[in-house]
Amino acid sequence: MQIFLLRHGETDWNLQRRCQGVTDLDLNATGSRQAKEVAAFFSKEKLDAVYSSNLKRTIQTANAISEYHRLKVIVRSDFRELDHGKFEGLTFSEIHNNYPDFIRPWREQPAHIPIPGGECIADVGKRAWKGIEEIIRNRSYASVVVVSHQFPIVSILCHITGTPLNDYRRFHVDPSGITRISYNSHHGWKLIQTNDLSYARVADSQESLP
Repeated sequence: MQIFLLRHGETDWNLQRRCQGVTDLDLNATGSRQAKEVAAFFSKEKLDAVYSSNLKRTIQTANAISEYHRLKVIVRSDFRELDHGKFEGLTFSEIHNNYPDFIRPWREQPAHIPIPGGECIADVGKRAWKGIEEIIRNRSYASVVVVSHQFPIVSILCHITGTPLNDYRRFHVDPSGITRISYNSHHGWKLIQTNDLSYARVADSQESLP
């Protein structure tokens, strides 16, 4: 089985470098274009299922893909983004300036430090992996797309590569970046490709929680 982990297209908050977490935003004009481009890319693949987190920006991206394959998008909250709590809507500069006591330990040991009023990365990793396990239990699937967010995707990559969650920054995914992994019951997991944007005209924005 191969699984494509796709980050949703761009939103205005991606462009403004704001933490959006579970804030339910639509794709912006660039994100809508990215969704069309990535859907065109996947139109050449034989897909058995398209999964999405339960947030609009992922569902809109997933819907663009599913139209080519006449598949109903399977929505799972396990794949939603890290809840950024009090950081929702703040720019990364505002977080640095207003929460220095959080930023210092977060830089060193982020996995189990909850964002004030939100989640920790370990919480995201557990539920995202639960969603992946649901997928691999379906023996009829050979090729699946999962449209998700940065933290669920990097958490999954840490899990399959044996990378500690505290080192999640080894991986990065841009809006509409495609990461490909595979699973074989005899040989386990394999990371094939990360953050592929070669299909797109341009990589539009880059951001991550500091």
